[in-house]
Amino acid sequence: MQKSIETRWLLNFNEFETIEHWFKQIGTSFKNKDLFPRQDYYLKLVKSTNLGIKIREPKLVNNEQKSKLEVKLLIQDNGIYKFNNNNHGNVNTWLKYSFETIGNEIETARILNFFTNQNTQEPWIKIDKDRILVKFDTKEKQLVSGDTIIDEGSGIELTKFKINNTIYYSLGIETFSSSNIETNNFDETVDFFFKEVKISNLNNLKSLSYPEIISNHFLGY
Repeated sequence: MQKSIETRWLLNFNEFETIEHWFKQIGTSFKNKDLFPRQDYYLKLVKSTNLGIKIREPKLVNNEQKSKLEVKLLIQDNGIYKFNNNNHGNVNTWLKYSFETIGNEIETARILNFFTNQNTQEPWIKIDKDRILVKFDTKEKQLVSGDTIIDEGSGIELTKFKINNTIYYSLGIETFSSSNIETNNFDETVDFFFKEVKISNLNNLKSLSYPEIISNHFLGY
């Protein structure tokens, strides 16, 4: 189980390019702008935005199906925050449970069969993704690579993803702590980020979690 404080925005293409430029300046970039090499599968809970259930990157390894089943539960709505340069975002606290799935441990193959069903009532939705990620280490007050393991800090993630044929862009900040100081780590991270990145007027109306994005997509918002 992991507790996190998070905020996320859907971006227009100009906002996406501004943030992508910052990532390039610090040495991180997408390998191919037109590819979506990662696939996650979300349970389609159209009328629920406080729960997210997904199967993360299922793949065959040595003829065994391996993936992670992740469950995220909203435990607190922290309200609308104002950040530097007149940016506003909705901030929430989540609990994430993660389970390794190997072979038939939780009938992964049966679950994956849902993914190829074209029935409109299909309960799972495939999201094609590509993302770039760095972490802000609040102990050392510095950026580190996305695969670096740190105890205190936040992931800063720029993602492009596709649901059916609709392409979205998003910026996400996900804060964690090994000593229950998530709020402090979050405040330090967003202060650092919005001083570094010259972007303004990110709107809390477009500040949505993945469950909200999925729900809005299928409700036609």
